[in-house]
Amino acid sequence: MDVDARLWRSFATVADELHYGRAAERLHITQPALSRQIRDLERILGVRLFDRTSRRVVLSPAGRAVLEQARRALTESDRAVRLAQLAAEGDWGELAISALPAVSLALLPAIIRSYRDAHPAIEVRISESFDDEQLAALTAGRIDAGFLRAAAAPPGIQLETLLTEPVLAGVPADHRLAQRDRIALGDLADEPFVFFPRHRSVLAYDEFIASCRGAGFSPAIVQEASGISALGLVAAGLGVTIVAASYQAVSLEGVRFVPVVGYELALQLAWAADNANTALPGFLETARQVEVKV
Repeated sequence: MDVDARLWRSFATVADELHYGRAAERLHITQPALSRQIRDLERILGVRLFDRTSRRVVLSPAGRAVLEQARRALTESDRAVRLAQLAAEGDWGELAISALPAVSLALLPAIIRSYRDAHPAIEVRISESFDDEQLAALTAGRIDAGFLRAAAAPPGIQLETLLTEPVLAGVPADHRLAQRDRIALGDLADEPFVFFPRHRSVLAYDEFIASCRGAGFSPAIVQEASGISALGLVAAGLGVTIVAASYQAVSLEGVRFVPVVGYELALQLAWAADNANTALPGFLETARQVEVKV
């Protein structure tokens, strides 16, 4: 049977006080109104909850039996109300975030830490994926926000540039360029490249190819790999690669990072304009405010 939480609260308060007058004061209602509520509850349950005389009020056997259930019902009711309030304020719920591998190394941990400090009741789920995968997931509503490098997005997806990162060349530790303070992209013209497959991020891939051609060469991509896997192939001497400065967080034996002059990558925060998740605005604001050195 369904019992109004108000009736359970009145019953539990009288059970605590064993005095109708004091219980009514705690509930901020009149004593006759409280008495009516107790009678209503007794009628619903079909039992007498209190034995009341002119001198005292005591719980009946049925009242003692049902008291714990009443308190549990009140706890659940209060929790439901609080969760509804938190959800409306964007302080409860679930948030699904996806990011490029490099972002997971540097920027994302600082953002998530700051966000969870401010919104501890939000469950944050994190995954790694590339630009095109993120854009598809945002469009389908599988994730709430993404961190990617895309010059354009499908209709309904918002892009906002968070920062611009320098680009590094990842080269084997014994490479001729490994001890240089900086290089030009053209210095890599004759090198075999390890680079991610084009389907991972068509725009970023094409931008890389265009940058190389602007530097006077077409890159010879001999191995396809991304992230840590690409750096592992570099360490094995199979080629060089190009990565964002975030990858400096990776300490991999056999690889040296050398800044590439005049080459930068923008990192975007992406979300669906029609996303109704109340936890999202707070996350977007946190992402805009957190400063990370790369």
